[in-house]
Amino acid sequence: MTHEIEAEAAQIERILDELRAMVDPAAWLRVEHALRITTQLYGAGLRHMLEHAIAAGSDRDVLAVLADGDDLLASLLLLHGLHPLATESRVRRAVVELRAELGQEIEIIVAGKQRVSLRAPDGLGGGAMSARVAESIIRRAVEAAAPEVEAIDIAGLPPPPEPPLVQLRARKEAP
Repeated sequence: MTHEIEAEAAQIERILDELRAMVDPAAWLRVEHALRITTQLYGAGLRHMLEHAIAAGSDRDVLAVLADGDDLLASLLLLHGLHPLATESRVRRAVVELRAELGQEIEIIVAGKQRVSLRAPDGLGGGAMSARVAESIIRRAVEAAAPEVEAIDIAGLPPPPEPPLVQLRARKEAP
């Protein structure tokens, strides 16, 4: 997602948080309901547009190219469950890009809407890159490609280091 789209999404979240704080809970439920209906209406419109495009002769490959080349369109299609590429396909593409970025072979164990399970190679997160940085890079790539995924598991990364033991000493009280 481009920086502009992320900024606009963050602005919408801030405004909604402000509105939520300004109105009583019953009124907020009505606002959420109106937003949900509006979103569903726009989703139905997008669905009809895609159906008309396919009926007019566009094939699904063209739609996939459009969704890939346009971050705004891709995010809208994802929001409405209309993205032409399945979750697994988008995760696989993200992992291919991760392999190139990290220079490591990352293995997909499971890639579905509920859960993505990956295996990182031994040594990833060693040297100049910490395991937490590697984990963050992997998680962000999968979340960007498939935001509908509910859980991301990454096997093979070393566990976080144990925090150092802090010695506490009793302080002697003055007589």
